[in-house]
Amino acid sequence: MGSLEIRSGSALIPVNGALQRRVLVTLLLDAGRVVPVSRLVTAGWDELPPDSAEHQVRKTVAKLRSRIPRGPEIIVTDGPGYRAVVRTEHLDLLRHQQLMRQARQSLDAGQTERAAAELREALALWRGPVLSGSGGQLIDAASTALEEQRISAAEQLYDLRIDAGEAAEITGELRGLVDEHPLRETLRSRLMLALYHSGQQAAALDEFARVRKHLADELGIDPSAQLAGLHDRMLRQDPSLVRPARPVTRVTHPVTEAPHTLPFDVPDFSGRRSELERVCEVARRAPKGAPAVIALDGMGGSGKTALAVRAAHQLVEQYPDGSLFIDLHGFTPGQEPLSAFHAQGDLLAAASIPSEEMPTASAGRAARWQSYMRGRCMVLILDNAASSEQVRALIPASSDSLVLITSRPRLTGLDGVEWLSVGALPEQDSDQLLRATLGAERVEREPDAASELVRLCGGLPLAVRIASARLANRPHWTVQRLVERLRDHNRRLDELTSEGRGVAGALLLSYQSMPRDQQSAFRLLGHHPGRYLDTHEAAALLDTDVLTAEDVLEELVDARLLEAREPGGYALHDLVRSFVQRIAQGSREPGDEPAMRRLLDHYLGMTKHACDVVFPGRRRIKDDGEHQVDATFDHKEKALQWLDQHRGSLLAAVDAAHDGGLLWHAARLPRELGFHSSIRGYDSSANVALEKGVSASRQLKDRSLTRLNLMNLAMGKWRLGQLREAVGLLEEAVGLSRQMADEYSEAECQARLGQAYSSMGELEHALRLSQEVSRRAQELGFTRLDGSSLSMLGLILTRLGRFEEAMESAERAVAIFDSIDEVQLSVTALSYLSQAFEGLGRYEEALARADSALERCQQIGMPAALPLVLARRADVLVRLEALDEAADSADHALSKAASSTDDINRATVHLSAGLVRYAQGDLDTALAQQRLAHEIACRMELRYDEACALWHLARTAEAQGHLQMARQHRSAADSLFALMKVPQTAR
Repeated sequence: MGSLEIRSGSALIPVNGALQRRVLVTLLLDAGRVVPVSRLVTAGWDELPPDSAEHQVRKTVAKLRSRIPRGPEIIVTDGPGYRAVVRTEHLDLLRHQQLMRQARQSLDAGQTERAAAELREALALWRGPVLSGSGGQLIDAASTALEEQRISAAEQLYDLRIDAGEAAEITGELRGLVDEHPLRETLRSRLMLALYHSGQQAAALDEFARVRKHLADELGIDPSAQLAGLHDRMLRQDPSLVRPARPVTRVTHPVTEAPHTLPFDVPDFSGRRSELERVCEVARRAPKGAPAVIALDGMGGSGKTALAVRAAHQLVEQYPDGSLFIDLHGFTPGQEPLSAFHAQGDLLAAASIPSEEMPTASAGRAARWQSYMRGRCMVLILDNAASSEQVRALIPASSDSLVLITSRPRLTGLDGVEWLSVGALPEQDSDQLLRATLGAERVEREPDAASELVRLCGGLPLAVRIASARLANRPHWTVQRLVERLRDHNRRLDELTSEGRGVAGALLLSYQSMPRDQQSAFRLLGHHPGRYLDTHEAAALLDTDVLTAEDVLEELVDARLLEAREPGGYALHDLVRSFVQRIAQGSREPGDEPAMRRLLDHYLGMTKHACDVVFPGRRRIKDDGEHQVDATFDHKEKALQWLDQHRGSLLAAVDAAHDGGLLWHAARLPRELGFHSSIRGYDSSANVALEKGVSASRQLKDRSLTRLNLMNLAMGKWRLGQLREAVGLLEEAVGLSRQMADEYSEAECQARLGQAYSSMGELEHALRLSQEVSRRAQELGFTRLDGSSLSMLGLILTRLGRFEEAMESAERAVAIFDSIDEVQLSVTALSYLSQAFEGLGRYEEALARADSALERCQQIGMPAALPLVLARRADVLVRLEALDEAADSADHALSKAASSTDDINRATVHLSAGLVRYAQGDLDTALAQQRLAHEIACRMELRYDEACALWHLARTAEAQGHLQMARQHRSAADSLFALMKVPQTAR
């Protein structure tokens, strides 16, 4: 019940690794019962277990047995799984359940004092969610159920304490719970009763008015009959509400003068395990006589106060002189930050120091505060601080106390302080918080929508809580409905507002607290199209140098409106990005468009330079102008890394340029994205940018840019298997090239047409085009295009059974690409060369070329080409009868193809997998793969792949004894091969 602790005597037994903890906790949650291995696998990996999961679970059990004293006696093998054998007094969960049973028995026997003591002892065992929220879905579900039991037990204890005459002592605690669970009417009724029995009848009636208004506003319903009945009885001062005298002694607590003013520790607190451990560690190693001071900083809504309160409650027993909490109102709407003078007065008053003992001069009051704290061992929370100056005079000078400070900016002006930045919650912890606040049942009803909801909230606890509250107050809403509303980037902040509190309000306070020049810089960053930015992008937007831009960004990091990543790299939280874009769009200024032009110029200069490094020998665009390059790339890896890091911003920049009327940039930038996508395989997104590029080019009436974008869009569609559309775009591009009498452009477009016709099975047409392009490329001195056309000739000639010519063409292509250091295209050429060698029966050479292609593919990172290269290697390995290795390569190809958007090669990958399974004698699996290949080939009009699939289906059907079906498939295959003029030797 909380973080996992195992003790043997006084020694703490460490359990290392998440899997060991999850397995052990799952066994302990069902102590005494058999837990199947399959359930332990689910606990260990949620929904994505590896193939070796069961083996890893058994190894983990063996490790646990060796680590835990008397482990083999505690974890026993039983049938299909394992069983934990633990005595009740040795496990907090069993002890908790025993005490709850005893409390019920005591209540049944009328022993209310004993029941209260048992409930109190049971609740004291609760230390938080099981595994502190890091247990995964299965354990989190059990934790949620236990937490519901805990709240029910607390309600029982409140009833007993009200009966025992302690109503006044529990109203504050009850009010905090009601605020966290506003729709739980059983809690609301107990708060009303506690107020009523503590002499606050008006407050009890007012509480009913509050809940009635809340239910009417949010749900359009009235309070339940039970709550309305209680209200009516209070109005009438019904005698039944009078508690009769009971023959029991009052539940007592130790009397102490120590103040205890910590706020309620919310039971649904989730995550923050590492942060809590850090606070405990700092407190543990604080030197004697000096306070341990920890300053927690983070953006508004990140849960700093909840973290500080949770840590304080966990540690308060170690500080016998009490606890104090104060809100310094650093970022409170409508209030000025509390001065140190007034804060000292409020703290002293909370410590029961009479007002006549408080000096009215600031120096005297500061001395009185330090005098009070001297020698005391307390927990002090200074919440919502605005600056270092505000809290400096509140830190005890000589004390063994723990001081927790929360603030939005980092208080760098404080010396001797441990800083702890509170960032966004990890997705798993956000999911746990949603389950705790909304209810596990509702989350599990729509798991996908719940996961998206958590992502849209960006790991911000305030956002998750508001989203959960809105759903809780609208039970007729599905989670998916709120998700759909949150998807609207322009409305997201409005949706994350409830009852006067919201993410936008929290961020606005931070923004308003900044100096005017900092506000202006922040607003300009709202024109940045992406979430991530670097100092060079900021310098372009702000029209300054890189070092000055870095200073501005670091100031925004200090204000917790920006997140620092790697050196020179920064990120805007999604909700902060929505906020700053709203500010930027709401107050247009003359400098906005020039700032956007500077950023787009920067992007174009950098992408051109990066793509020139990655794709050497590509053609330069006429009249393209010169663009400043703020950084240089001395090798392909750095250039690719820059393109990878900025891909999202570049795609968004095309949208912003097109929508903002900056048409030249919108027409020019997509070319670079098309090149990058040819390696990284994000054609669906890149094609959207290229379509914007075509639109912008047409509006500019720029035939050259229109031709360029049409050609690159065609290749993006070709990679997605949209062949007819690709051919149509390429034919239009050829027409524009001829209108401009641009031989280079015409040759480029015809080369792509040859590639498309080859995929469609029009091999002779493709052959003529590729031969013509090769001749013209050589005449024009267009080396890169010559290599591409020779590479394509290698494939076409192989398909036509002209293996010697194919080998010669592919070898020339590889030589050309190696001469200009063009790695990407050499991968394809090596694959085609491997096919030619296979056709010649030179299998070892075919494998060597396939291995070389694979090495280069992995070296540069080509997810789109990797499945095809792996499939090529599997085919050759089958020829060499290395079937196990072939199966590994084919399985790897299938796995990579499943995550790739490059559909043009998917049929080939399935054919390769079918070939391997056929060779292994697994005819059913072979047949399934061949049918998939046939379906894909037919859908995409890949005639050559369709014929190959039919040929393999015929062979498999024949091996299974389905001779008529085999004849039908072979006849269809022969007809297609004949149309394409593919000889028998090449089938």
